[in-house]
Amino acid sequence: MTPIDIPTIERQARELRAAEIRRLHGLFAERSALLLQLATGSALAGARALGETLRPLFAWNPQTRPVSHTPSIETAFARLNNVVRALFSWNPQERRS
Repeated sequence: MTPIDIPTIERQARELRAAEIRRLHGLFAERSALLLQLATGSALAGARALGETLRPLFAWNPQTRPVSHTPSIETAFARLNNVVRALFSWNPQERRS
């Protein structure tokens, strides 16, 4: 019967543990980067949608408009729909080309 080499077994266990911790840190960093990228994209889409919604408020013309160009409730709902779609339209799955 061969003797058990306890220091070698402990050293190999420490090396395996360190390798697993490095793998988990890399996985966490990769997922965090993806989540940050998606959150940034959603924030930018929301800012663009908000800018498009606020643009008519700051682009007014003091001259009288024809009656046919008055804003209606349908355009307000359409703008709100576009804002909501822009905020929640990201896909968390990896993009494939």
